[in-house]
Amino acid sequence: MNEYEDKIPKPKLLLDRTITYGHILTAISFVVAGTAAFFGMKAELQNVDQRVAKIEATLQQLANVVVQTARQDERLNAIERRVDRLEQSTTIRHP
Repeated sequence: MNEYEDKIPKPKLLLDRTITYGHILTAISFVVAGTAAFFGMKAELQNVDQRVAKIEATLQQLANVVVQTARQDERLNAIERRVDRLEQSTTIRHP
């Protein structure tokens, strides 16, 4: 910097303290937008909660089906073992 720049007074920051209708309208717009966003998100979260509840119910039904299928598989395996034993016992009696 040179010596001339130091002697030049720098302008001070001035703030306009007036409130206009535009300022009020902007503030109200922000409040309305924030409120709308809040309630929109609240409604969306309720929808998500309902979807999750439906998915959980479906998963519970699928779990019940899997349990029933496993039980049926065990019953079929038990029946197959019985049939195998019957076949073996008949082949031993009638050579």
